[in-house]
Amino acid sequence: MDFKLIDDAVTFVRNHTKRNGGELPAWGRYQELVRDHLRDEYDPKPKMPKEYYYAYLRGKGLSDNEARDRMGMEGGHHTAAAKKKPFWQFW
Repeated sequence: MDFKLIDDAVTFVRNHTKRNGGELPAWGRYQELVRDHLRDEYDPKPKMPKEYYYAYLRGKGLSDNEARDRMGMEGGHHTAAAKKKPFWQFW
């Protein structure tokens, strides 16, 4: 993930949280806000960057590891990927 884009995304989340009286908008509304924010003349329907999804999860109160686990990324020592057993182990 791009850390500069994460900083921009976190700022975006904080600004919208302040506007909504301390609460994040619903996920569907948040996606619309991000699309409007990232829209330009070359890409009228940009995809949701993973950095903005990460910032949304952090804005909801999840820790770094929890947010990364939810996204399916490595979050550290206690990730869901680390807890998985190999496919040949069934017990």
